[in-house]
Amino acid sequence: SEQLDPADLVNLLNLYLTGMSNIVLEQRGTIDKYEGDAIIAFFGAPIYMEEHASLACRTAIRMKEAEAELNKRIVAENLSPSPLFTRIGINTGDMIVGNMCTKNTMDYTVMGNAVNLAARLEGVNKQYNTRGILISEHTREKIGDEFLLRRLDRVRVVGVNTPLRLYELLGVASESPDAARELVALWETALDAYESRDFAGAGKKFAEVAKRDPEDQVAVLYRERCDELQKSPPAEWDPIRNLTQK
Repeated sequence: SEQLDPADLVNLLNLYLTGMSNIVLEQRGTIDKYEGDAIIAFFGAPIYMEEHASLACRTAIRMKEAEAELNKRIVAENLSPSPLFTRIGINTGDMIVGNMCTKNTMDYTVMGNAVNLAARLEGVNKQYNTRGILISEHTREKIGDEFLLRRLDRVRVVGVNTPLRLYELLGVASESPDAARELVALWETALDAYESRDFAGAGKKFAEVAKRDPEDQVAVLYRERCDELQKSPPAEWDPIRNLTQK
């Protein structure tokens, strides 16, 4: 934003938010509000849908696909000094949905710890250098085998004491190539070794994932972790990570 004048910034935001909002609506989501360049949306209200978790995940994947196409236009038309990158956090749980605020100024919105956790996951993407989409174990339980996922750490996010498993959402399973599935299978064996304290074995597997996919910064992060843990093995090993940043 500091490299664009206000008018150009507004035009860029309108272009981005329009395209992304349309995808949310196409997947039967409800847009809660906009906060700067962020879209807050929920699924399953005001009309309940059994597949709300799946719809949220499909929306996230389509948004990342749309982002890639939008960035082509942004570069071609010089609309931004750098490509845009979207981070998305998805959580599933009980929450209050309805008209809130004051008698004269009503806002149809969602509130509750489950909402806060989704917001935390959006930021956690930065700490793991993901491709942009993190979902919680609560969402994972609701979506079956429809999507290509990989496990990350069990973590305690800021403001939430109960540990939960993170999953990176990579794509729709039926649309994913065999090579992507093979990499996820290798990743799972690497994470098993890591959590079992086999840092040498895990490091080699993470390095192999990174070699096969040079753009996978999460694999680089875990490989570097394994290198450090081999140099300074912990007296007690607890794979649960306490995150200190939002």
